[in-house]
Amino acid sequence: MSFSATDAAFEGFRVVRRHPMVALAWGLTYLLLYVVMFGFGADKWAALMAAGETLEQSANPSMADFQALGPIYASAFLMAAPLGLVIGAVLSAAVARSVLRPNESRWGYLRLGMDELRVLLVSLAISLIVGLTSGVAMMAVGVAMGVGVASGQPLLILLAVLLIFAVFALVVWLAIKFSLAVPMTVDRRKIVILESFSATRGHFWSLLGMAVIAVIMSLIVSILGMIISAAADLATGGVQGLARYADMGLGQILIQAWPALLITSVVNAFLSALQLAVLYAPFSAAWLALRTSQGR
Repeated sequence: MSFSATDAAFEGFRVVRRHPMVALAWGLTYLLLYVVMFGFGADKWAALMAAGETLEQSANPSMADFQALGPIYASAFLMAAPLGLVIGAVLSAAVARSVLRPNESRWGYLRLGMDELRVLLVSLAISLIVGLTSGVAMMAVGVAMGVGVASGQPLLILLAVLLIFAVFALVVWLAIKFSLAVPMTVDRRKIVILESFSATRGHFWSLLGMAVIAVIMSLIVSILGMIISAAADLATGGVQGLARYADMGLGQILIQAWPALLITSVVNAFLSALQLAVLYAPFSAAWLALRTSQGR
């Protein structure tokens, strides 16, 4: 038996409607990440904004100018990355729990235990598998394109272009095939990765359609977020305004720019929480429907 893709796609909104406090709990959890990211890395973000403005003002930027942004961008995220991984696992498990075990609503479904550890390991494993697979495939595309350009053979260039579409299709296929791994891991209280392949068998197109609807809903939330963020940026200068403080130390930047950093963090935290529900809850709803129909 299948499931209703359109019904599952709106599960995120139903979760928030059933338990409005989860939006607050998840938003505050995201806010912790932003506070760490800006509170301990505002100087790095200021340097990144300044470098970006310099690049925009350059009439003819070189590849070296773009490459120079890499280390600055990496340093801005490196400090918050471990906390980001943990918070991502905690929130992913909370979303799945809100659908699969709705009675466990204490603390906004947030926990810090074995479920979260298993979700973290599953997420890292899937990211590694998809990343390596797509990386190897893109290397093949690069070789085909390079040979085609060097030899002047249009057919090889056309082949490389077709391979790009094939790689994109491969990544989408893998994403759908692994899409039930996290809900199944939370539901079964054990690490589930490859079992997601068998669970999605015969339901690929339904899951893909559901994902497309969820992404569209997420884009609508993003547009709302852009409107709110634009208003906040007009009032405070936003994160982009950090460029003017690039020559200051961390403490001075926080003293000067704390209103912009705080408002940006709050707005993005709660919009991220809503997007989390919109994007992730449908896959838990799909697994719940499939599990029920199959008597698992």
